[in-house]
This record gives sequence, structure tokens and C-alpha cells, in this order.
Amino acid sequence: MSKKFLLLGCSGEVGSRLSISLLKSGSIVFGVRGDRPCKIEHVNHSCLKVNLLDPNVDLAIEKFKPEVLIHTAWITAPNTFWESTLNFDWVRASKSIIKKFKENGGKYLVVTSTCAEYSWEKMSPLSENSLENPKSIYGKAKLELLNWVRTSDIPFLWTRTFFQFGLLEPTGRLVPSLIDSLLLGKNYVIRNENDIRDFVYIKDVVSVIENLISQQQLGIMNIGSGIGLEIRSISTKIAKTIGREDLLQFQGSDRMKSSVVSNTDQLIPVLKKFQWTDLDSALAETIKVRARSISKSGLL
Repeated sequence: MSKKFLLLGCSGEVGSRLSISLLKSGSIVFGVRGDRPCKIEHVNHSCLKVNLLDPNVDLAIEKFKPEVLIHTAWITAPNTFWESTLNFDWVRASKSIIKKFKENGGKYLVVTSTCAEYSWEKMSPLSENSLENPKSIYGKAKLELLNWVRTSDIPFLWTRTFFQFGLLEPTGRLVPSLIDSLLLGKNYVIRNENDIRDFVYIKDVVSVIENLISQQQLGIMNIGSGIGLEIRSISTKIAKTIGREDLLQFQGSDRMKSSVVSNTDQLIPVLKKFQWTDLDSALAETIKVRARSISKSGLL
């Protein structure tokens, strides 16, 4: 008998790829999306466009009775999601959906979250047991939901992705914003160039989540490569690949540099022989895809 999945955010970069993978494995996927169109066509896939923040929204959970809920939806508005009060509306909406899922026989909850739940004040790699002390509203809201889930008596997997990049993710983060600016011939200013971050290719993020779900892993799991790169280094690599180093500008900062890198001690034994995508290949593919998208829009 096919397993039933309810997937929130089925048209997103992560959600769409997870949906396709689950469908290929023979599962039934009921997807929920916002304004972004869903391009998945499959006999075992249906998709509902709704506003999940509407307290009266009906996801037909009582009728569909999903066994697994995968929650990849959240506010992603460029440059605003970090401090938007809508983050707490998402907490409220998420609690309501998860409660209904559990009441209707739900057996396994998966939530994609963020390394922003941790304190970033130390230079050492962050493990799943590191101090949870988010500074942003985004991180605080995610942690509030996690703490509620911890008391909800439902088996759950909570992934904390580090600095995801790649393909057609929304602008507002460093990699997509930098690529688009350089492709369009615009100058781009890099601040805090000495900060160190753990950049993870979106295809790898999805592969890791698929792996964890297939094993029915429980608890918190970091999704990061364990490799730290300086902002200056990855920015220069992107500019060289595009051939527009002349448009890259570095602005000094008096702020002490920070390092946000995953400790992979818990993840690697679970993934076993998993191979992370080579950074040069990931950036080259991303630049190619974004150049094609900009060209189709008539801007390039």
C-alpha cells in the first residue's frame, strides 16, 4: 500500500524536489503551495493553492489522512524574512496544522528549519547540542515551534540547514543576489568579507533530507558540509566564474568576524558514503540556470 504524504511548500526549491522523489518511490503526495506555480504532473500528486496563515484554511487532512507531514513552507520574502513578525504567524499556523495531522492518525513529522536557531557567538563548529540562542525573529520563531513539537508526543525529524544555495532560490541571500547582479552587469558590495559560512548546495540538501526520511530518523539533524568558507573566497570564486571580478567590491567592517559551520559528527555516520557536490560544479550549474532564467525574462 502506498504511503501518504502531506507536503507543505510543494512548489518550493526543496519541496518540489522532495515531492518528485517521493512520487518516484510510489508514494502519494498531497501538496500545498502558495503563489509559486506547481509544475509536477503525476497521477499520485495533487496540489492545493492556499494561504496557510488563514486560520480558517481547510487542508482536508480528515479526508486524506496522511501518514507523514513534511513541512517546508515558511516566509521567504527576500531581505525581510529575518525580522518579519509574520514568522510568529507561521508558528501559530504550523501548530494548528500539526495538531490536526496528529489527531487524524499522523505518524511522522518532518520540519525543515535553520542553523539560525543556534547562538553564533563562538567560532567552533555547531553540533545538534550547541546552545540554542537565536538573535533573529526568524530563528526565535523556528525555535519556538521546535520547543512546542518537543512536547507534542509525535515522532519527528527536525533538520537545521546551514547556508543553502543553488539554482533558482529567491534572491536576498548572498549567492543568488551576487550571481544575478554580476550577470546583469551591476556592482555588488560585499560586507563582512571575513565571516566564515558553511555553504550547502540545494541538491545536496534535498538528497540528505530524502536519506533521513527513508531511515525514519528522529530528532534534530544538522544539514551542513562541515566545511567553512570565507565570504570573500566564495564571492571571488563566483565573480571569476562569471568573468566580472571588476564589479565586485569589498567594504570593510569593524565587527568581529563570525564562523557558522556545522559539526557533522552526527550526520556523517547516518549518510555513510554520501558525496557532497563539488563547489565549483554547484556554482557553475547555478550560474547557468540563473543566466538562462534572466535571459528568458528579457533582462539579459
